[in-house]
This record gives sequence, structure tokens and C-alpha cells, in this order.
Amino acid sequence: MKEWRRRWQRYRRQNRFLAAVYLGLLVLAGGAYALFARMAGLPAEQFTNRLLTFLLWWFDLTLIAILLFILLRNFLKLGLERHYGILGSRFRTKLLLSYLGLILVPTSLLFLLAHAAGVIAQRVRGITSEPARLAEIERLHAELGDHLTGLLRNGIPIVEFADPRQRILQKLPPLPANAFKADGVRGERFGGTLVVRAWRRLPDGSAVLVGEALPEDLAKAQARLAAGGAAYERLKIERPTITATVVLGFGGLALLVMFAAIWLGLYLSRRFTAPLLALAATTQRIAGGESLEPVPLPAEDEVGMLVGSFNSMVQRLRQRDEELNATVRQLDAVLGAVRTGVLTLDAQRAQVRGNPAAAAMLGVPELATAALPLDALDAAGLARIADTIRTATGPVRGSLTVYPGGLARHLEMAVVPLGGEERPEGWVVALEDLTQLQRAQRLAAWSEVARRIAHQIKNPLTPIRLAAERMARHLERDSPELGEVVTQGSRAIVEHVQAMQEMVDSFSRYAKMPPLARRPVKIGELAGQAVALYQGVREGLRVGLVDGSGGREVLLDPDQFRQVLTNLIDNAVEASPPGGAVTVGIGWEGDEAVVTVSDEGSGLKVDDPDLLFQPFYSTKGRGSGVGLAMVQRIVTDHGGTVRLEPNRPHGAVAVVRLPGGER
Repeated sequence: MKEWRRRWQRYRRQNRFLAAVYLGLLVLAGGAYALFARMAGLPAEQFTNRLLTFLLWWFDLTLIAILLFILLRNFLKLGLERHYGILGSRFRTKLLLSYLGLILVPTSLLFLLAHAAGVIAQRVRGITSEPARLAEIERLHAELGDHLTGLLRNGIPIVEFADPRQRILQKLPPLPANAFKADGVRGERFGGTLVVRAWRRLPDGSAVLVGEALPEDLAKAQARLAAGGAAYERLKIERPTITATVVLGFGGLALLVMFAAIWLGLYLSRRFTAPLLALAATTQRIAGGESLEPVPLPAEDEVGMLVGSFNSMVQRLRQRDEELNATVRQLDAVLGAVRTGVLTLDAQRAQVRGNPAAAAMLGVPELATAALPLDALDAAGLARIADTIRTATGPVRGSLTVYPGGLARHLEMAVVPLGGEERPEGWVVALEDLTQLQRAQRLAAWSEVARRIAHQIKNPLTPIRLAAERMARHLERDSPELGEVVTQGSRAIVEHVQAMQEMVDSFSRYAKMPPLARRPVKIGELAGQAVALYQGVREGLRVGLVDGSGGREVLLDPDQFRQVLTNLIDNAVEASPPGGAVTVGIGWEGDEAVVTVSDEGSGLKVDDPDLLFQPFYSTKGRGSGVGLAMVQRIVTDHGGTVRLEPNRPHGAVAVVRLPGGER
């Protein structure tokens, strides 16, 4: 059973089953028609003609059915493809219609012109008409009749034509007696010669008999004429059948030509359009982001060159795609390993994605696995970061504190456009977590502060101890100098205790800096007020202002920043020699306000200027050493930077940079 089913499926796949069924039906139909024709008693010649006509009719009908099936199937398929928008359906429809036009129009015109010109009718007449020699025999037969009629009319005896014929006529058998009851004509063959006798009754009851021997070739021609007449009568009866046979044969030939042309057109259509459709489909898949697969290469023609060029392009794209994927994997591995947080955004800054470090810093784990809307940062309590990204028009740097999960994180943030500031292709945000670093720096700073405080306290304690010991010794000896010693010792103790008190007060001020109260301030006017306090502070010293601010404002705490200016100007005045100059400059570099305080003193006395900003570090041998430390803290709280540089040709200059200037 299974074997029979497999064979059935194989026959169906190979179309052998349909061909066998058709041939079987054709044999059955032909046999049935032959049986009915035999039962009707048709002659053999008519039976053959009608059987041939029937088979041709069946063949033409089959071809018409196959053509209609192929055309309807293909047009229905193309209609459905056009309805569903399948690629290439419009092009294949136009190509198929063009082939049909090239096939049907010439074939139809050929058939119609052949019919109009009488090709078919002339062919039928050629089959059913008399030969040219039979027409000549008819002419001779007419002349013979006229000749015999003349003989009878003139009463010329037959023996007058020739002596040999008289001898022959005398040997002819006599006519029957009843033959002379009426006029008549009779022809007989005698000795290979055709003899024609005619007679007419006379009024007296007698009869006149005449005869003539026809030539041998004329006798044969008359025999052929009789046979041709009989054949003509038979062909005349079969003329409709023969006409139908010729028409069906010619129509079958035309249908075969159409079938072959349509099949060739469909084959060429598939052959020509298949690589183009494959090329278009592959292009759509590549445009949709699917895998880069080459198109099967067709024959070596122009289409093959096109497909070959496309495959070369696909191969290059695949190589670049693999290289890009490898680069992306390497970049992902690097970003996953570094501790710096990295956020990437598209050109419109609508979608943001980050590496694991950024997701951990911001407390948004989804950033490491999928792209999120930028508004997701607002929802996570990171509005300052989101606003900075939205408003950035170029590179932006700054520090900020965020509170993911309720824990404070101090971040250093840098926003950088990709591909140029005018038309960026995307944005990259780098985040550095300074929380642990600042904690360690604070611990180190407080350790250094404690060490310096201990040193600063230890320094005055020694003279206090020495003064107390001196007073105790003089008191034990009841020295006459006791009063003076007590006075001197008391004065020294009070002075050193006062110095210690000043040191403690400075430390208290450094440790308890009030929060910033920012507001828009014209920094040029604020610097002018600070410079005015030092006019005439020392004879021969010039303190001036170079204001290039243009009246712009900066968001800052005016009281604390005034303290910055005072400390810097005070240090510059103290370091300046007689006749020197102190210059305060205000300017802009991009969006940063730049404040400089320069002097013409001896310059920096340390190799590392950053040491001067450490609390309780001083090169003057006096003072608390917290002035520059307070300057750095105030500037840092404003989001700025401060540094000390050598001045040219001599002296030092302090440079303060403040971000976020407002015009």
C-alpha cells in the first residue's frame, strides 16, 4: 500500500499520470467513434476521413483547454501577487502581456489572412476538382456527340468514313429487335475499340442506324472520365468532412505554435525575472537588517554581471559588518571592564544606553541591557544629568551629586558630540564616580590637617612651657627678678595662646563654610570693589583692574567670592616689592569666566604649586596657612578651578575659571 502511494505521488509530481489519463481517454473516444461509424455502415474512405477529423477536433480542443488553463492560472497567480504586493508581480505581468501580444497578434492575423485569401477553400477545391485531362475528355465527348448528331441528321452511312471500319462493323453483333422501338445511342467495346452506334426511327416504321469507331486513347480517356466522375461524386459527398479536417489541422498547427510560444514566453519570463527578483528580494532583506546573503549567479550575461557586482558588494558589506561587529564586541568588552560610566545617545538625544558602570552609578540597571528614553533618567531622579544632556550645544564638563537609592554619589560629567558640533551624529556622556576618591581625599586632608594642627599647636606650647618653667625656677629661689620674669613669661604665654586661638578660629571657619547663596552677579563690578579696598595700601604699590567682562553676569555667591578675591589680592600685595604692581584681570574663554591676579614678586617658592592649596601649609613662616585652601574650596564649590602659575618675566599669577557664565 505504501509503495503504491509513493508511486502515485511520484507520477503526480512528474505529470506522467495526467498524460496517461489523457491518452487513455483519447483511445477510448476514438474507439467509440470508430464503433459507431462502423455500425452506421460508412465506406472505408469516409470512415478514415471522419475518424481523422474527430481526432483532430479532440486534439485542438485539448490544446485550447491547456492554453486556457495555463493563461488563467498565470493571470490569476499574477493578480493575487499584485493584490498582495509581492515583489516583481507588476514586471512579470507586463512581460507576460508583451509575450502574449507578440504571439497572438501574428498568429491570428496569419489564420485570418489565410482564410480571407481562400487558402483553405482552394486546398479543398484542389482535392475535390477534376484533373485537367478529364476536362479535355469532357470537351472531346461533347464534340463526339455533335458529330454523331450530324451523321444521323445527314443520313451518311458509316462505311463512307473508311473501308477498314466497314469490315469491323459487319462483324458487330446485331442490336436487339426491341432496341429500334425508339431512337437511341449505344456504345460498346469490341476488340479493344470503342464503337458508338446511334439510330432513329423513320415514319414508315424503318430505322436508320449509324456508327463510329472511336480512337484507342479517346476510349481510355472516356473510361478515366467515368472513374473520375465517380470519384468526384464521392468527394463531393465528403467535402464538409475534408474541409473540417483541413481547418482543424491548420488550427491545430496554429495552436501548437501558440502553445510553444506561450511556454517559451513563460520560461523566458521566469529565466529573465528570477535573478532580478532574487536581486530585489535580497536588497530588501539587506535593507531590513537581515543577513547578508549573495544572490545565486545566473548565466554569463548582463544580468549575470549585475548580480556578480551585487554579490561583490554584499561580500564587502559582510566583511565590514563582521569587522564592525568585532569592533563592537571589543568596545563592549572594554566598556564592561572600565569603571568609568559611559552613556551613548542618538543624534536626536531621544534614546540613551549605558555600560554596566554607568547603570550602577545611576541606579538604573536597564541602561546596560536596552536603550531607554532620555525621560527615563528624569523618572529615576537624574533630572540634572538629563537636563545637561538636553541643553548641551557642544562639549560640556561639570560636577554634580546624584542620589540613586538614597545614597549620595559625586560624579564628574563630560558631554561630547560625535561627528562635529553643528550636525552631531550622536552624543557620548562620560561619568566618573568621585565619591570614593573624594572620601579618601577628605580623609587624607583631615589627616594632614590633624598633623598640621598638632604641629601648629606644638610650636607655641614649647615657649609656653619654657616660660612657665622659668617662672617656677625664679619662684623657688625667690629671685629678685621674679616680677620681671613673671611679666615676660605671662606676656609670652598670652601671645602664644592668642596665636593658637587665631589658628583655631581659622580652622573653624575652614571647616564650617556656609552653603552657597548664588545669584547673578556682574563679576567685573565685584572685582572693582575688591581692588578699590587696596588703593594706597602701600606706598609705591599699584593695584589695578583690567575688566574684559563686558558687563556679563555669573551665578555665584558674592560674599564668598569676595573672600576669594581678597585672599588672592592680599597674597599678591604681600609678595610684591616696593614699586611693584598687582593686576586683577577679568575675561571670557567660551562659556567660562576667567579671573587672574598677578604680581611682580619673587614668584613661586615650591616645585609643586598644588601644595600651597593644602590647609595649614605656608611658606611665609607666619599666618594660619588656610587662606589658599579656603580659596580652592570656594572656587570648587562654584564648579570652577584655581591654579598658580609663574608670571613672566617674574612673579606669580593665580588663575580662577568659573563655568556657567550668563550673558
